[in-house]
Amino acid sequence: MSSLSHRLVEILVAGGVKAIFGVPGGQTLPLYGAAHDAGLLHVLMRDERGAACAADAYARASGHVGFCDATVGPGATNLVSGLAEAMSSSIPIVAIVADIRTTRSHLRRRAVVSQAVDQAAMLAPLVKWVGRVERGETLDAVLDQALRIATTGRPGPVVLEIPEDVFHEEPDPSQFRNFSEREFVYPRFRSAPTTVGLAAAVDLLSRAKRPLIMAGGGVTFSGAANAVSALAQQHQIPVVTSISGKGTIDERSPLAAGVTGMFGTVRANAAAMAADVVLVIGCKLGQLSTHGWQLPGPGQTIIHIDVDGEEIGRTGPVALGIVADAREAAAMLTTALRGKIAARNWLGDVQARLNGPRAASDGAVAPTRIAEVISAALREDDLLLCDASLASGWGAANTLVKKAGPNFIAPRGLAGIGWAGGAVIGARIATPPHRRVVALAGDGGWAYSLSEMETAVRLGLDITYVILNNQALGWIKHIEDRLGITPPSTFTAVDFGGVARSMGAEGAHVTNLEDFEAHFQHGLEHPGPYLVDVASSMDASPIIALGDVPKGAYS
Repeated sequence: MSSLSHRLVEILVAGGVKAIFGVPGGQTLPLYGAAHDAGLLHVLMRDERGAACAADAYARASGHVGFCDATVGPGATNLVSGLAEAMSSSIPIVAIVADIRTTRSHLRRRAVVSQAVDQAAMLAPLVKWVGRVERGETLDAVLDQALRIATTGRPGPVVLEIPEDVFHEEPDPSQFRNFSEREFVYPRFRSAPTTVGLAAAVDLLSRAKRPLIMAGGGVTFSGAANAVSALAQQHQIPVVTSISGKGTIDERSPLAAGVTGMFGTVRANAAAMAADVVLVIGCKLGQLSTHGWQLPGPGQTIIHIDVDGEEIGRTGPVALGIVADAREAAAMLTTALRGKIAARNWLGDVQARLNGPRAASDGAVAPTRIAEVISAALREDDLLLCDASLASGWGAANTLVKKAGPNFIAPRGLAGIGWAGGAVIGARIATPPHRRVVALAGDGGWAYSLSEMETAVRLGLDITYVILNNQALGWIKHIEDRLGITPPSTFTAVDFGGVARSMGAEGAHVTNLEDFEAHFQHGLEHPGPYLVDVASSMDASPIIALGDVPKGAYS
């Protein structure tokens, strides 16, 4: 007879899951054995945080739920940062977490039972739901609930806790449910605007002189990019995005102004200031993308569309709120606006242009130039994945997404550095082989997760890594410089190309732009992991102050 672990893997295979990411413990080994028996790829990661990040990026890149696993106690505690990022970015993950035997729960306190901790209480604030399989016969019902919660409404991670003894139980076939791929795709259901809400939005947009679409991660992650792009193109409405919304539109389009906020472009911020009606779609209007909630401003009319009504008007008043799926809302607006809005791309009136090159005052390679080389080399189907902090800023402002869709990924939910090392493993596995995958990270963030390079080598994954090595925690050092705090948060020199080679990858350390370009091109053609460590400027910053954006920058 099959164990619960075999039934769990059977369900995942039926759902089209390509991989699970995790680190084993004695309690979870039945799951590993069942995955091996079924031919389901289980990716042995070097750290549970990396496993959660891999599941997160797998979900972002594939449109399917990501799966990770961890053992009881320290395995569960290591999931915290990865799950918190997924929760803040609304990414559906199912984290399978082992627990101590059900007969020993009374000995949990202070780990009288080895490694025990009140992990459900610890993880609960970081996820949408913590489900527990108390008996083998309840697996199907509890997993069905976990998938439903993860993929409906505002998506997010859930935890499926399974005690050690339950992993070995034989489930009751009479309690089995039918699972298919539709339970593993998100969003599971798509809501449409009400007739009244749609009419009100049409009225406001039809009277606008300078309408603008501000798109967030709810567009790219829900598969709504093509629909929103069609809305913009058919009615000639310019588009700005948050970092998570980058990919809503081909950024070579005359309608694309770029990324707004502190890590964006001057042109996008100028457009956001100039618009009279701002159609916000799938964007939570977070602090960085709005310059501390200054954009859109009090004098602008805001239409806010989000799948989660709790987000609408949360950071300031809006003229109209619509609870709806981004794809459905965009498609309905495209039809409803026909003949009711004057088609004119007013973005050409905005005087502010794309960010100019920022010279490196310390003589090192300017990150803008590095990002521009990456952008020029990437094809429209390729994927750029950035780590948090300044790396995502350089990527957001200085690379172009050349096709609508999730072709740019960065962790802007919790925005913790160290995400990229694990995440790019999941993204590579979820991405078709013909699409190239590039990871961009700073040396501070890369040091958190460089152990996952061995994972990429072991799996033979063709990933090109670019490390902006300024020997510092850049953002922190810039603040320290302003405040006169010494000594600054700097590091000794590390050749991360050499570290990559020691793990079996190919790698190089370069100190000028010409060598970087040559090695980066070689990395894109290399059949396995290839890392280019580039000595980049310690002084350069992608941050834009709102005061740097010209006011009234339109005719």
